[in-house]
Amino acid sequence: MEDNATLTPYDEMLQTRDVQILKSIVPFLDYGAQRQTAILIQLMEFRRIAGLFSSRENTLAACSVPDGTDRRTALLSAVRKYCTPGEQETIDTLLNLFCIMDFEANT
Repeated sequence: MEDNATLTPYDEMLQTRDVQILKSIVPFLDYGAQRQTAILIQLMEFRRIAGLFSSRENTLAACSVPDGTDRRTALLSAVRKYCTPGEQETIDTLLNLFCIMDFEANT
């Protein structure tokens, strides 16, 4: 993987300053407090995402691909950065295959 700290657009929607502060102190707490704080963090994230999806607008629209973009290529490219080198190679092969198929379909 390129970077274990890379957040997805979905994760970025969940992250708030409060959540990040709580996550940074968890390792310094005793076991019981770690457990309770971890549960609190999950509840905070759950409430945030439930609130984001309670509106009728497409909350992930900012993360969507522009019109005219091949969605399968965009999807595989987004997933690729979280994959192992072997999985990345497989995705690269698929992307090349899709490129060839699209070229042949347009000629």
